[in-house]
Amino acid sequence: MTRNILFCRTRVFFLFYLGFFCATLFTFAQEVSPIANLPSVEPLFLYDCGDSFDDEDIIKAALEFSECPASSAEGQAALLRYANLRQSATSPSFLSLNQVERAEKILSLMYEKVIVAYKERQTRLNVMFANGSYNCVSSSLLYLALAKACGLDVRGQVTPNHAFCTLYVTDGSGGGKAKIDVETTNPYGFNPGIRQNVQVDASGGGRYTVVPKRNYSGRYEVEDRVFVSLVGANLASDYDKAENWQRAVPMLAACAAFTKNCKNSKHDNRLEFEKMCTNYVVSLQREKQFGLAIEWLDTVLAKWGSGNELLKTYEKTLSNYIISICRKGSFSSAKDCLEQRRGKIGAQASARIEQLIFESEVQWHLDEARGDDAAIEYLHGIRSLEIAKQPRNASKIKQRLEQHWLNKINAAQADGDFLYAATIADQGMADIGSSGILSNAKRNCFHNYDAFYHNKFADFTNKKRYEEALDVLNEGLSGNPESQTLKKDLKLLQNMMDRE
Repeated sequence: MTRNILFCRTRVFFLFYLGFFCATLFTFAQEVSPIANLPSVEPLFLYDCGDSFDDEDIIKAALEFSECPASSAEGQAALLRYANLRQSATSPSFLSLNQVERAEKILSLMYEKVIVAYKERQTRLNVMFANGSYNCVSSSLLYLALAKACGLDVRGQVTPNHAFCTLYVTDGSGGGKAKIDVETTNPYGFNPGIRQNVQVDASGGGRYTVVPKRNYSGRYEVEDRVFVSLVGANLASDYDKAENWQRAVPMLAACAAFTKNCKNSKHDNRLEFEKMCTNYVVSLQREKQFGLAIEWLDTVLAKWGSGNELLKTYEKTLSNYIISICRKGSFSSAKDCLEQRRGKIGAQASARIEQLIFESEVQWHLDEARGDDAAIEYLHGIRSLEIAKQPRNASKIKQRLEQHWLNKINAAQADGDFLYAATIADQGMADIGSSGILSNAKRNCFHNYDAFYHNKFADFTNKKRYEEALDVLNEGLSGNPESQTLKKDLKLLQNMMDRE
């Protein structure tokens, strides 16, 4: 039965903007580690083979991705084992076979001489040569190299969770090419779905076996360099899960550098590298290391430039860092930080962060203001700023001014000084212009004023103390001559007094 490796792409942590304008602001103390202790943004290795990339390059580059340089003792041992295999696959008798026979024989040769036991996570070629353990990536790369060594047209195939090979065979009649899949994780995986005779004893006895033909969902063909880089991508995925960033980042950087000239590949190593950078930055920010995160990203952008994923990560990280600075009340530092990096981010992100600093600074000063008068004075002081004149900010400033004038009005009413409260409403409207909120507040002041005198009037009237009730109404009308409520009460009182 065909066995698969779960071919892992880089997982992605989601990076969110920090919240702000909370009722309580928190100050984070940052433990700043030296930048030298952060993961290197340089590729783990650079492989240069010129314009050619033959079967031996496939093995050598795969060993580099296996973290076993070809120059090491273990690397030399692996290359020697491959050289012996290659000698068999390029012998005159081997090359005399037709293309299909040769391709099938390669799989048998691999299982006879090298590969022994399938292990899902065993991607490294040096380990495969040393003890025979393999997975779909390591076995497919060995097959690809040997097939190319003996002149076959074999190409790597990738799905979201698997890797295998396809043989292209020239069709003699039409000049086209027929395709035969090769499932390298099974010794009988050549052309799955075809019944094969399996010899089980020296006398020639045997049986048949069939590796089921599969419909490889989401399959796509990749260039040889991309196929080789799957070794590094798998190892980087393992390091990512272990949060071993010191090894994960340089490994995916090597993948990106190794395949940078490959075209039209759905397996985008550059994108995977950028996602890995995002994951590392998220891990730093979980520890509140916002400054360290943006400093490290500065080095990434200096080396690699800003792809779409990396740019989004940089903008969000910068935003979070600036929020952390603003929470300490260091708004000049926040503005300086933005100015230093404005050229690295998009115009929309720049405007958004500038707005964030402005709103955060306004909220900070309002929280620190001692009383509504101080808050109103501060808000007046910033209205002349260009950013404050933007419609959104001008509206918010007006709303805040209305709230602080309303606080003053309510405080006066709480003391029972309703007419003074109404004059405060007039002052507020003279200050900020027309305001439905303050206009309503003024009406409420007079309503409460009328209610106060009406209730006193009613109390005296119920006790038939009409003269005192009359004094109350006259006092009330002296403060609010246009009160319809008190005028109505006065008329009612006069009728009652006439009947008496």
